[in-house]
Amino acid sequence: MVNDLFMNDDSKFANLQEFSNHLDFLFADDMNSDAFLVLNIEMVKLISMVNFLQYNNIENLWCLFNLFTLKFERHKGCAEDILKFGVNEVKKKNAKYLLFGIEAEDISSIKLHENADFKYSRKMWDEIAEGFPKRHLGFIYEFKM
Repeated sequence: MVNDLFMNDDSKFANLQEFSNHLDFLFADDMNSDAFLVLNIEMVKLISMVNFLQYNNIENLWCLFNLFTLKFERHKGCAEDILKFGVNEVKKKNAKYLLFGIEAEDISSIKLHENADFKYSRKMWDEIAEGFPKRHLGFIYEFKM
């Protein structure tokens, strides 16, 4: 049944071991952080997912990781729906900022995040938050208090 979640998936998460490794990282004891995962599953098939992580246990700073939608399910609003849901959940945690890194050539993701009120910081993601991947543009969502 778990294999059905990844049916026809062309991403690294199609590999159950990669997905398991990702979950182990996200929820590791040494992360000492609040984290959660949002999954959109239809008919036992993973359509899209995103996860959120409190950065370095700093109460008001959160990061968004791995916004993902199956190739054949893109441009149907799935990513927008789970992104909005997750942002609202982070807002409930009294976050002030939400960070996300996007590869410069991933134009559809950039547009998605700009439409969701993320702003490009004019910095690379690893310049904003230490330890994050290089070559990703840094986007910031600021929660209005």
